[in-house]
Amino acid sequence: MTRLMRWSGPALLAALLATRAPLEASMLRHMLVQLPLLVLCGALLGPWLRLPPGLARWDFQGLTTFTATAFVTTYWMIPRALEQALYEPLAAGAKFASLLLLGAALPGALRRAHVVVQLFYVANICAMMAIAGMLYRELPQRLCNAYLLDDQTVTGSALVGLALALGIAWCIVNARHFADPPEKL
Repeated sequence: MTRLMRWSGPALLAALLATRAPLEASMLRHMLVQLPLLVLCGALLGPWLRLPPGLARWDFQGLTTFTATAFVTTYWMIPRALEQALYEPLAAGAKFASLLLLGAALPGALRRAHVVVQLFYVANICAMMAIAGMLYRELPQRLCNAYLLDDQTVTGSALVGLALALGIAWCIVNARHFADPPEKL
């Protein structure tokens, strides 16, 4: 591992902590910049976090990690949870800890999981993100008191776009698994 890669996780975490206020000032930046960057930071911090060596035994085909991913992403898409993370230090700590640990566990789960298991969870998470985004965009009332209705609408549209982009990206990366095998003559 290069020295740059080794220190990129702590550097990203420091940057996220330093820019916390501006990132959380907008619902869009909070949900679609800070939260994914915390997961990425967790993945980069993997060598520093030292997950238990027996984790793979409890994470057959990545099922435990993917289920945790579904729960954690669902929770942080709830407007009230975002609002609590803004004003309650315990909730903010839980946000950082849950997303960092999730990011640390995901690379191993992706290596262990069969492509069909990955597809099941990616499709479910993308569908959930798209539905939440449509709700944010279409509901006439503010769902989160910390953010304006216009910010909620823009975030909803971006969440739908991110769900589509994530699904398409996963399909492109894994297209080789779904290609027809060459016919034998």
